Amino acid sequence: MHYLTIILIAAVILLLAKYVFHVNAKRLIELLINSLIGIIVLWLLNKFGGSLGISIPINFITAIVVGILGFPGVIILLLLNLIGII
Repeated sequence: MHYLTIILIAAVILLLAKYVFHVNAKRLIELLINSLIGIIVLWLLNKFGGSLGISIPINFITAIVVGILGFPGVIILLLLNLIGII
């Protein structure tokens, strides 16, 4: 799946969450920024970590983990990858 598609799907889900759960705009923007930073870090990790054998797939689940947790989510995904779970 293309990165832009994932970002657009995440943005639509966030907008739906805003109206369904009445999330305030500040929290929504914070979640969107976390998602973007996390996806960029995952992309950089995949781009330059390949020589070290580190590759974390960017899919819906990893995007949600990174979107909610931000950079610590990337660290968790990296640890799960090193253990062999993902």
